Formats: sequence, structure tokens, C-alpha cells
Amino acid sequence: MKHLYWNIKTTPTPLRTMLNTLSATYPISKTDEATTNVTFIKNSEIGLCEVIRKGVKAEISYSTPAQACRAVGALLGNVAKPNQTTSEETPFTMLGIMLDCSRNAVMTVDHTKVWLQKLALLGYNTVMLYTEETYELPGEPWFGYKRGAYSAQELKAIDNYANKLNIEIIPCIQTLGHLEHLLKHKAYNDIKDTSSVMLVGEKKTYELIEKIIIHWKKSCRTNRIHIGMDETHDLGLGRYLDKNGFKDGFTLFNEHLTKVVEICKRHDLKPIIWSDMYFRLGCNSRDYYDTTTVIPKSVIKKIPAETELVYWDYYHKDKAFYLDWIERHRKMGKEPLMASGIWTWNKYWYDHELTVDTAGPCIDACYESKLKELLFTQWGDNGAYCDHDSAFAGMTYCADKAYGNKVPDPNELSKRFLAICKGSYEAHILASGIHNFTDGFFPNMWEDPIFESNLRAHSKNQSTKMKKVANHYKQLAKKLKRYRHDNHAGSLSHAYQLAHTFALRYELAADLFHAYKRKDKVALRKILRRIPKMIETVGMCELTFRTMWMSHNKPEGLETIQARFGMLEVRYRELERRLAEYLDGSIKKIAELEYKHPER
Repeated sequence: MKHLYWNIKTTPTPLRTMLNTLSATYPISKTDEATTNVTFIKNSEIGLCEVIRKGVKAEISYSTPAQACRAVGALLGNVAKPNQTTSEETPFTMLGIMLDCSRNAVMTVDHTKVWLQKLALLGYNTVMLYTEETYELPGEPWFGYKRGAYSAQELKAIDNYANKLNIEIIPCIQTLGHLEHLLKHKAYNDIKDTSSVMLVGEKKTYELIEKIIIHWKKSCRTNRIHIGMDETHDLGLGRYLDKNGFKDGFTLFNEHLTKVVEICKRHDLKPIIWSDMYFRLGCNSRDYYDTTTVIPKSVIKKIPAETELVYWDYYHKDKAFYLDWIERHRKMGKEPLMASGIWTWNKYWYDHELTVDTAGPCIDACYESKLKELLFTQWGDNGAYCDHDSAFAGMTYCADKAYGNKVPDPNELSKRFLAICKGSYEAHILASGIHNFTDGFFPNMWEDPIFESNLRAHSKNQSTKMKKVANHYKQLAKKLKRYRHDNHAGSLSHAYQLAHTFALRYELAADLFHAYKRKDKVALRKILRRIPKMIETVGMCELTFRTMWMSHNKPEGLETIQARFGMLEVRYRELERRLAEYLDGSIKKIAELEYKHPER
């Protein structure tokens, strides 16, 4: 349907503000009864939503506002077909995403609002903003210092806007580990156990945590708070050990959790934590997914009853593993919140293939085990250099599976994506080919360009392999070129430039090593003349990255990625100098190209 008209008198109250909010961006308008072409009817069937189209009119029967909003998205994209009844059913009372705002990139309030609109129309009802210390805390000037911290006013603005769209914002913070950015400041020496873990048992630790809890209580209307506590591998092994001696990890972890839960209860908040430390402490490998792990019953009894556990798993490709680990959580007396992953971390673009292979069976397992809460994380490890907007293709896919479409139809996904995200679904999946190269190859934009030709191409047939890699990116860039102006849900301008840069880079690397190995100075002179073009291309890649970043995120953090691009340009200039010196006889060899890989 090209334009949706809803009646302000007959539309249920919880939907009116949502529809008004969406009308700022989408063809949705309130009108009088005579011109209404979409009506809403609340049903009592939990999880069921139906869109009944008759001629030019449509009726949406829904059980939750999130389902009603997803049905609106279906009408906008003509996924709900004329003169038919389109039904979807989901078991999930929570369907959410977690956006990492701690690993360099902090999304602006305005762009967060854009996300919230799209998420609502896709059928999501929960958002967690992962903020380790990237928020301002009264009286604590080091919180988020030079890191783009959210002010209290910004957090309230996000929460208020989300509420208009019937989306719950749940704080997602840290109250034990992953606090290296905070604990590096001398002001927090008294609460520091190790470089990233707080000092358990210290009075000042809990004074600060209570201050944090109060701040978030004031900033968001939810009664839930995710207090983190994952991956505290060196818990109790730093200053705690010096002060108190050794205490086993289970005891220490539960003691701390109990105190933090008490703080949450004082402020009427229900705590959520990542569950991995219980599983890690129960095995010698300290691996979250070690099947030999044993969590003693005495430890389970001491987990505060109010604590909800999040089972996070972004890696397994078989449904059986998820079913096993869900059952292990249930044996702890907990109904887990499942956190799968929409792959953005250590990626230059959303990785569709990996998401389908891991999130797909995870969702299937959640269905089979009848879980009620499902979350998809989008991490930003190693600098958040992925265009997070590119993940909307993954959010579209995962929402479709979560709403009962076991094998999502690419044509239906394409229509929904175009209507909601304003872009080409096919092009975004195509851009995911930046990562889909076999033989153990992983593209690395930041690797030193002089050394890389040695490390990647110093064995038999490796130059040929590098040529194959270069050709992969050349063909990908060729296909993406026509989409360069599609930047509504992921910058395809940047995706094209990435592919183009990788194509030139790996072709140059293959030719350089091949020619240097044979001391072919004629070929090396030709390579020398190609380096200025390579430097220019790297500069263009930095420019498209900057354009993407500044349209989404606060400026803090950009300097980290620009420094990497700067290093790359300088090292190509150094390669240019060294080649020139080698060719004119000033130096007898280029030392970096002489190394042989120890495994070769």
C-alpha cells in the first residue's frame, strides 16, 4: 500500500503516538473515518498477528503493539498481499537488539531515533545500549572522558522517543569487569582489582555502583537493568589477592553479585547478568562452551533469585548445542534470556553468511525450547569500524525468523527492507561478500603493507592465491558500483570503496612479492608507479568511512580509525621510498620482504 490512513477515533490508544511518530518519515497519516484504509483490532491470541486485505483496505489484528507495528511495515512493503490474510506468530515477548556504544563508536541521539523507527517497523520491542562507562555520571568527570559519553538529557531523550514507539530501553552496563577505560584513571585506584575488574568487597566499589544504578534509574522508565559481569577472567587475582588472599571464583562472584542485586532491589530494578562466568569457573579450560563444565549445586543456591541470566552465544552452527546450553541454564533454576549475534564485530560490513549460520539455528532452538526472550547483539570489537547500519539486513532477516518464517523468503525480505530501510536488500547482502572468501583468508585493512606481501605470499603458489583474492574484490567492486548512492541503511559508497581498495591492495601485494622474489627490476619499476594510486585509493576509503561515521556517531572515536588509515598511507609512502632506493642501488635489499614465515 502506497499510503496508510488510520482513524484517530477508532485506533487503540497505545498505537496512536506510535503511528504519529512514524508519520514523520513514512507515508502514514491520521484521517477521518471516511478515508481510513487501515484499521486495528486488538486480539487475545498471544503472539498472533494477522493482516487482512480486502480491496483497498486492510485490517490488522494484533496482540502486542510491536506486532501491530510490524504489520504496518508489511503493508508499507506490500508483503501483506491484496485480498489475502497474512499471518505471523511469535513466541517471543521480548525481541530486542543490543548496540555496542563502548568500543569507540557512540551513536548520536538523532541517528538512534532513526534506528528506533526502523526497529519498530521490523517488529522489535527492546533495545539495549551497551555502555561500559560511556555515559556522564554526576561528580565523576572521568566517566566517558573523551569517549563521547551520553548525557543524562540524551539518555532521557532516547528513552522518551523509544517509548513513543512502544520500545523498551534497558540499560546495559558493567558493574564488575570490562571497565579498563575507567580503571586506568588514578581516581579509581581504590576500587581497582586488575586493569579491567573492580575490587570486590571494597566499600567504595559499592558506593560507585549505587551511584551508577541511581543514575540509570532516573534516565530510563524500565524496571530492568543489565549489570553485565561477563568475562572477568582475572577476578580476585590482582589487588584483591594482595589484600585478602586467594578466594575461589564462584564464591567471590556470588558475593559481589549479591551486593549489587541488593542495590538494584533498593531502587526497584530487576537485574540481568551475562551467564558465562558460572560456566567458565566450572571447568579447567575457562571456556564458556566447555561441555565438561560443572556448576556446583552449592554455587547455584547462592545465585540471587532475582537475577536473570543471559545465555550469549554467537558461534555455534548446530541447533543441538543451543538446546543443550538452554537446558543447562534451566537446570540452574533460571529461564535464560537468549542473546544471539548479528555479526558486526571485527568486520568491515555486516556478515550475512555468518549471521545466518549462527543466529539461524539459535532462533530455531529458541522456538523448540519455547524461550520467551531473544536478543541480538551487535558488538564493535577492535574499534567499531563496521558500518552498523549495514546490519539492518541482518535485523530484517532475524526478525522474519523470529516471527515464524522458518526459511525467510528473499523476495519478501527485499520488499520489507526497501519500504522500511529505504535500500536494496540484495545489494547489502552482496556487500557482505567482503568477508566471504575461503581458504582461511581474512581481509585486514590495517596490516602493514610491506610486511603483508611476505606473510601472505611467501610460499608456493601464494602469489597466485593473492591474485585470486584480488580478483574476488575486483568483481565485487564492479557489482557494487551501481549501488554507490544507496546509503540509507548502510553506506554502499563505503562498501564499494572497501572492495575497490582491497582489490588494488592485494593485487599490488601479489605482484610485489612475485617480482621481488625474482629480482625483476623491470616489474618492480612498474609497481613503483602504481603506489601513488594505491595511496590515493586508501585516502578515498578513509573519506567514505569518515562520511559514514559522522552521519551516525559522535566524533569521538573516529581518530582511532583515522590513525590506522594514516599509518597505512605512510607505510605505502615508505614502500615507495624503499623500492626507489632498491632500484637505484642505494640499498641491496628490502629487509621486510626477506623474511620467511617460520611455518613455511
